[in-house]
Amino acid sequence: MNTTLTIQEKLKDLRVEHGLTLEQLADQTGLSKSALGKYENDDYKDISPFAIVTLAKFYHVTTDYLLGVSEQKKSLRHRAECPAPE
Repeated sequence: MNTTLTIQEKLKDLRVEHGLTLEQLADQTGLSKSALGKYENDDYKDISPFAIVTLAKFYHVTTDYLLGVSEQKKSLRHRAECPAPE
């Protein structure tokens, strides 16, 4: 069974993978802690395009991945520039 994560689940998973609290993420991205908390809430649907782009750049993932258009986290260009460690 192929389960697709919601944008809220992806944002929380990425933050946890990076070992960050909401406060640390807010400090590093310039987005407010309250907004970031709302973005991870299942009931919150209105995430600004600016926030999507900011978070995608911060996490080095594509906006398409965050928005659910693609399940590929990294762009092909980024994968070519940053090959996996051997």
